[in-house]
Amino acid sequence: MATILIVDDESPVRHFLALLLAEAGHATLQAINGREALCVVQTQPPDLIITDVMMPIMGGVQLTRTLKARESTRRIPVILMSAAGPRVADGAGADAFIDKPFALDDMEALVRHWLSPAEAD
Repeated sequence: MATILIVDDESPVRHFLALLLAEAGHATLQAINGREALCVVQTQPPDLIITDVMMPIMGGVQLTRTLKARESTRRIPVILMSAAGPRVADGAGADAFIDKPFALDDMEALVRHWLSPAEAD
């Protein structure tokens, strides 16, 4: 079982993803913005992060850049999601991007793909 951090300022999105991931057997953590996510990562490092791009205080692009710049967190896979299209994530260093709204099968496939090396350990 993997631990996945869901970062989104919209509560319904966080709860929906948490339910989807719990059904797949994963534990979830939640944060409402990038700054809160960084605090969570320091105390409970996740196996994967799924983050929205556009959020107040600190968005997903800045969060991803910060995580990828740190030795302690650069190997955590990050999936960025946005309704604004993939160009908003250019240069962030994310491992994957998914458009919002997303198909459940597409999100499940991305999660499986990015967790497969971690779960093999």
